[in-house]
Amino acid sequence: MRQQGFSLIELVVTMAVLVSVATIAIPAFQASIGNAQIRTVAESIHSGLQQARMEAIKRNARVKFTLQTNGAWQIGCMTPTTTCPTTITQKSAMEGSSSNTTVAPDNTTAVFSGFGTRDPATPVGLSVVNITNAQVRNEERRALRVLLAAGGNVKVCDPTVTTLGDTRAC
Repeated sequence: MRQQGFSLIELVVTMAVLVSVATIAIPAFQASIGNAQIRTVAESIHSGLQQARMEAIKRNARVKFTLQTNGAWQIGCMTPTTTCPTTITQKSAMEGSSSNTTVAPDNTTAVFSGFGTRDPATPVGLSVVNITNAQVRNEERRALRVLLAAGGNVKVCDPTVTTLGDTRAC
């Protein structure tokens, strides 16, 4: 009579292979998740700045984008009216990021004029936001930067890319 099932040796070898694969795969997944969180926060800030610019053009009013250090942001009118409220929209910090994601802006606010440019009446405003994640090792980290030009254009770039002509370069 023939027995079916696994021998103890087969089980031990299978477990050893699974442990080896998990030891290699888990750190790679953690780096991938951390880098995805960086990208999510960068795209959220990029989207918020573009939305603030479009609201300024649409309402023909000065619209302010306010960024918090945890990645949350808010858009509102500088001079509230019935057609231009104090808070137009906002985004929570918990959407797509983690406590390991660091947002480092050069300033916390950007004001857009009715033409969609950065408001010239606001001399100091947000122009650079660096986003990183402490959970990811330096050699695997894909930190990103959001740049806001004087003309109101917003760009997400990679500060480590230095090749001329590469669209990812800052």
